[in-house]
Amino acid sequence: MDINDIAAKAAAKIDAARDAKVNAVKQAAASGVEVQEAAQLLSAAEQKYAKDYQAALRADWTESDLRGFGLDAPAKKAGGRPRGRKTTQESAPVAGVSE
Repeated sequence: MDINDIAAKAAAKIDAARDAKVNAVKQAAASGVEVQEAAQLLSAAEQKYAKDYQAALRADWTESDLRGFGLDAPAKKAGGRPRGRKTTQESAPVAGVSE
């Protein structure tokens, strides 16, 4: 074996190792994209489920009824415009008036 053959074999081994490393990064990056896409799909599905669950409640089904059908309350609230707060005003003492 001469020096050129040894150098060619060494270069081929280095190239193969580099290609394996690059392919590993490509596969990891592709999997990362898949995870991001799946997370977006899951988020959209959770929002839709929350809206549909709320629609069922507005249609006079109770949470107990829905649980009986195997439908658990959604983990996330449905998005949208917030409703007005239903707060009760506590009677605050008026200055100068004793009870």
